[in-house]
Amino acid sequence: MPDGPRFDSTAEHYARHRPGYGDAVVDRLRDRFSLDGGDGGAGPRVLDLGCGTGELAVPLAAHAERVVAMDPSPAMLEATRARAARAGAENVHAVEGDDTDVGRLDAANGPFRLTTMGRSFHWMDGAATLDRIRDVTEPGGGVTLVSDGEWLTKGTEGWQDAVYAVADEYVDDLPERTGPVAYDRTWADHLRDAGFDDVRVASVGERRDLDADAVVGYVLSLSFCSPERLGTDRRAFEDALRARLAEVGGPFTYERTVEVTSGVV
Repeated sequence: MPDGPRFDSTAEHYARHRPGYGDAVVDRLRDRFSLDGGDGGAGPRVLDLGCGTGELAVPLAAHAERVVAMDPSPAMLEATRARAARAGAENVHAVEGDDTDVGRLDAANGPFRLTTMGRSFHWMDGAATLDRIRDVTEPGGGVTLVSDGEWLTKGTEGWQDAVYAVADEYVDDLPERTGPVAYDRTWADHLRDAGFDDVRVASVGERRDLDADAVVGYVLSLSFCSPERLGTDRRAFEDALRARLAEVGGPFTYERTVEVTSGVV
């Protein structure tokens, strides 16, 4: 996983403008891993690795005794704490660290029923990370990878082409605009290779309408278009992007698919 400071300048925009995963995804995890089990309503322990700004950790807290939200970015962790405070989720514990730190988590409190990774597994050393997760997972527990499409480079709408064209004027080494990409090895393949059983893949689709503020905020939440990368050009970039969006006209609509890949120990 990359160093935390790489994402520090994106945290505010990530928290405000990256979409959450929705109730359907949380319900699926709750049902598959029996997260509401336990005496007196107390559920099991959950680890959200690469938690970002708490999009998974906070809603899962309603179904767990304790959620450990781990991320290498102090700014992301502060945003997670703020989200948890707003939700009254006192059982979310934000911990600075990355996938190499999983083994140092406090084993005295017991293993985890579930480890989740939302939009984060691709930053990690996949096989080594999954091995570490197995070591801290209780029998019958498992792991879930949650992902959705990054629309600036992989979306197919015309207005997304326009946004990319503006970004390309201001950002060096902007990733190529490719449209959807089919990988030879899926997340499910990674889980099977790591020895997880009963691997399942489910998808949840939705249609989203964005305004100009949401489009600009989303772009600034991306590591390759972060305020840090833009530097002194940030204001000019935002002005140029808003002007282009005004020419195109909104709302800016796209379809999103959230993919949930899970396996058990």
